[in-house]
Amino acid sequence: MKDKNFEQVLSRNPLFSGLEEFYIKDLAARGEVKSWSEGSQVIVEGEAGEEVYFIISGKVKVTLYGEEGREIVLASLKEGDVFGEMSIIDDKPRSANVEAVTALECLVINKTAFLDYLARHHRVYGRLFAYLTGRLREATRKIGGLALLDVCGRIAHTLIGMSRAGEEEKVVSIERPTHEELAAMIGSSREVVSRALKKMTQEGYIKIEKDRIFLYMQ
Repeated sequence: MKDKNFEQVLSRNPLFSGLEEFYIKDLAARGEVKSWSEGSQVIVEGEAGEEVYFIISGKVKVTLYGEEGREIVLASLKEGDVFGEMSIIDDKPRSANVEAVTALECLVINKTAFLDYLARHHRVYGRLFAYLTGRLREATRKIGGLALLDVCGRIAHTLIGMSRAGEEEKVVSIERPTHEELAAMIGSSREVVSRALKKMTQEGYIKIEKDRIFLYMQ
């Protein structure tokens, strides 16, 4: 748990950015590192929430399933991000599923240890609620986009959210999701997304490269 790279990854999380090293060292001392293979289910909707997860390496997707079994992707998370914190705070069952998109490694901390950590570190406690407020604002933005925009607009809305870009930026660069992933994020089909991306490319709104998408903010 003394690996410098490990500490650098956690320092990217907004809970610890700019804070002294002892905040991360104390957190690390309270948990253990666990690994999952690609495709593994890490959290299941409805189960009791007893642990919080800080991603050290790999990616996960946060999902729900519709009545017909269609997967809806609520968020994609990568190294430095945290998940599972909501059930720790409100003591309610898990609100969504979390699946490992790639091989995954996380620092896992149980509920008692994490709540004790927050009680001892008020600066992190305050940042956690600011972080949760930001997540709520993002969910509100996403819901508004899904309800009011056409498919092209919803794709652009989603790409901006994935990049966490500001409105003042002229070009947004995003790690390229698959058509299936985008479809799940906006509640559409792969075929519709493929047509919309082709149209957006032809009209100069986006440029698609091998592993990146560039969105031109006009």
